[in-house]
Amino acid sequence: MSPAAYADIAKGMPILALSQALTLRGEQKAVPGPVTDPRAGALRRRYQDLFGGEELPVPVESIAEDLLGLSIGEDEELPVSGMLLPAERQIWVNAREAQESPGRRRFTVAHELGHWTCQCLEGRTAPVYCRADDVGAEADRQLEREANVFAAELLMPEQAVRAEFARVSETEQLSQRFSVSGEAMRWRLFSFDLARKPD
Repeated sequence: MSPAAYADIAKGMPILALSQALTLRGEQKAVPGPVTDPRAGALRRRYQDLFGGEELPVPVESIAEDLLGLSIGEDEELPVSGMLLPAERQIWVNAREAQESPGRRRFTVAHELGHWTCQCLEGRTAPVYCRADDVGAEADRQLEREANVFAAELLMPEQAVRAEFARVSETEQLSQRFSVSGEAMRWRLFSFDLARKPD
């Protein structure tokens, strides 16, 4: 079955709602859930221990392919941002979105790795379909939120973000350093209370 055919099946799937708030500096601020996921750090360290190399930007494609044995494909007809086919050990990303933003492509791959690590390795084997709105920081579906937090921590580890922010506080430079989109970096900085909530 083609990736697009799998994605067509996903249309109309139920949405689970989860809203969270965190009190920072005495005021309520909506944040994208927990800001760290220890499983992402463990995966990143496991890759570094086995393969070494530069720590930033995090080599998300190599983690998927070389460490976890997952293949990554692109499909211009894919009606979703990304999808994970666990039984086939495949990640698919929307080729048009990937061309528009390599940083977004990296986040989508990391997001699908979040589904692999957080759900598939814990027994869930159904295909996972991620729509464009699901991988944004405002996504309110529980499994999508979990994958978003995983992806953010995998690509933008808290300790590294804080260290780089102390050196260079410009979002554009930080985005380039971590090879992520400006939007992803703005949400990450916000989650650590280093910046205002993105518009």
